[in-house]
Amino acid sequence: YFREAYLNGEHGWGVTEPDPFVVKYLARLRELAPGGRLLDLGCGEGRHAIAGAGLGFRVTGVDFEPGALQRARKAARAEGVRVTFRQADVRALPFPAGAFDAVLDYGCLHHQRQADWPAYRASLCQVLKPGGYYLLSVFSPRFRLFAGSQRSWHIAHGAYRRCFTQEELVSMFKSDFEILELVEERPKGLWHALMRRRCAR
Repeated sequence: YFREAYLNGEHGWGVTEPDPFVVKYLARLRELAPGGRLLDLGCGEGRHAIAGAGLGFRVTGVDFEPGALQRARKAARAEGVRVTFRQADVRALPFPAGAFDAVLDYGCLHHQRQADWPAYRASLCQVLKPGGYYLLSVFSPRFRLFAGSQRSWHIAHGAYRRCFTQEELVSMFKSDFEILELVEERPKGLWHALMRRRCAR
């Protein structure tokens, strides 16, 4: 599904304009970690990576699909910003421990199957330095594809999608992260979270 989507450009998400919640959180993080190293998970065509670079972050964007990275590189060149793009699996990120001051995930986790959550979380904690920040946006049960459904997941056109309750998100991350903010964007049906990785005791 994603390979075709990036090949023909026909899909249901934004391409050029970054999400306002992401812009708000990145602006906040610019004050907390000026010039910091930012990793964009599942970066797609690069809109959030480019926004981060425009705010002064040193940005790396990763995606599993080469077609997405080709589009992202072209977009970054057109905007005149410097971003490093790499192909990678979010469950096994190819970076040293503590390589990033902040990690952004806009719409990547909700395509990961539940069995892969432990690997995703371990990979995230490996590359994010203690005290670093994690920005997350995922589907809530109010998202249009789940509204009225009794199931929290489905497969459509070969793509796995899942929505999360507030309790699930808190349970998944509370051991490794301090949740600074968790808000649901209505009626769109997205959770937006800002978290800080706990330091080792």
